[in-house]
Amino acid sequence: MKTVGLSLDQAPQLSIPASFFLTIPIGVLLAGGILLKTGNAALVSPWMPQALALTHAGTLGVLAMGMIGALYQMIPVVAGVPVPLTRIAHIVHVLLLIGLSGFVLRLLGGSTTAMTIAIVCFSIALPAFLLPLGWALLRAPTKDETVRGMQLAVVSLTALTLIGLVSAGGFAGGSFSANRMVWMQVHMTLAILGWVGGLIIAVSWQVIPMFYLASAVSKTMKRWLLFLLLTGLILPLIVAFTGSGTDGSGSQNQLAAIAALPAAFAAWLLHPALLLHKLSQRQRKRSDASLLFWQAGLGIGLLLIPVAIAAVLLSDPRWQVLFGWLVIWGWAATIMHGMLSRIVPFLVWFHRYSARVGIEIVPSMRSLLPQQRIKTGFVLHMGSVLLGVVAIIFQTDWIAQLTGLLLVATALNMAGMLIHVLREQ
Repeated sequence: MKTVGLSLDQAPQLSIPASFFLTIPIGVLLAGGILLKTGNAALVSPWMPQALALTHAGTLGVLAMGMIGALYQMIPVVAGVPVPLTRIAHIVHVLLLIGLSGFVLRLLGGSTTAMTIAIVCFSIALPAFLLPLGWALLRAPTKDETVRGMQLAVVSLTALTLIGLVSAGGFAGGSFSANRMVWMQVHMTLAILGWVGGLIIAVSWQVIPMFYLASAVSKTMKRWLLFLLLTGLILPLIVAFTGSGTDGSGSQNQLAAIAALPAAFAAWLLHPALLLHKLSQRQRKRSDASLLFWQAGLGIGLLLIPVAIAAVLLSDPRWQVLFGWLVIWGWAATIMHGMLSRIVPFLVWFHRYSARVGIEIVPSMRSLLPQQRIKTGFVLHMGSVLLGVVAIIFQTDWIAQLTGLLLVATALNMAGMLIHVLREQ
């Protein structure tokens, strides 16, 4: 394992990232519960309330929890500067959970008060998270491409949060803006390509060489990827700001989606192709179950541009639902699941055993989490991805509900995996 250049001594208390990581299974469980309750209704159109609830269970309940926890951990270690006021991370965490609960409750038929509570919680939690992390990133002594990628992700989160809070007002008794659909397209671009894509790419530059002994991506390629990401995030904003202010025929929506192609090219073609090549030539040939998640997630990433083009150009809403399913659960969540199975054992080993090395016998990092547990999680996760695709294509309630059951099983297995590792003494 390569740890050269990392400031491991500045890592935060294990309880901070661990608290976020432990609630990821709750987000998966929530998504499974939504499919069990609503069945096919959550997979008919991306704009149905049930589909929006399912989407945000994935983005806020799963991806955001993992990514926020990872940033609290990685910024001090990678950027070499501690995040100030880290104790408020627990307040941020609680507010996000309450906000997610209110958001989903409203979309599933609850009162407007639930959405109002959600907006208030998010309005407090996200600045409380973004301001300390933004301050740390601005004054970071390390200014490499990984840090730049984190900065891009945090800026994207800030922008998509503002758009999301304004749009959520329509579900809290307010009105939606005339050009809501264009701004929703920008919101999605910032979320999946800027926030999620930017952080996945930046983190991969650190963890792939560190944990799997693959060769590092060149600085030139890293800079090109960041340039393409930034270009594909700015162009849709230009489209939105220079539009007529109405949705019209939807051509402006399509233009905003097409404008994101440079970022899509970086996140879903160059990056996965490059990493899959690096992993195929890695120095460590020993089997590692967590690598299955990376390979599967990156492979699904290569499918996303064709599916995205179909979603933009074809009228069948199933393409849009399929795209969202593959982006959130097939690409991003698969990679996150794999990273959890590798990073959490590392954090536990570092915090609890590294100081005892040379003094007493300590367990190996690999022994903290049996490979079979990871493989079981992989089979359940991939099974739910594939079954979800079938449910979207055939639009059948029982297949959608069976997908929900697989999500529940995935959540329980993931929770068991995390608890097993975190209980190690």
